[in-house]
Amino acid sequence: MDTDVKRNLRQRLGKVYRPKYDVLIVEDNLEQAHLTKLLMEEYGLSAQYLTDSSKALRVIQKDKPAIVILDLMMPELDGLRLCRQIKNSPDTRKTRVIIYSGKMYDSDRRKALQFGADAFFIKPTRANMLITKIKELLPYSFANGSYQN
Repeated sequence: MDTDVKRNLRQRLGKVYRPKYDVLIVEDNLEQAHLTKLLMEEYGLSAQYLTDSSKALRVIQKDKPAIVILDLMMPELDGLRLCRQIKNSPDTRKTRVIIYSGKMYDSDRRKALQFGADAFFIKPTRANMLITKIKELLPYSFANGSYQN
């Protein structure tokens, strides 16, 4: 098969399986949500945010982001309950979830992992640690700012 044909096929197949955006941030603090989104974009990841956790599951089912970053303490629906809903839904159970919280108790971290979270970070955390974990959890590889199939 011609190299250009292979490259074109890989690009087309990549578009089929690539999510609308890499990361959805669910954070009730607008400033924190915006800063986290900017951080993702600075490292070459596409991101969106929601400040209303009660709408998150519908958005996740519709948009299918690769990773969801959840605050633990939010009005309406807290991060643990939302994490459980994501992991229990057939449409979203493979979505990777990172809890990113100001709560620093080990019991919160253990509980988040029991509810299905793939990682737990305490705010603030070093940006490179969070980005490294996100790139580890992506279901596709990401190198030098471009997708690799």
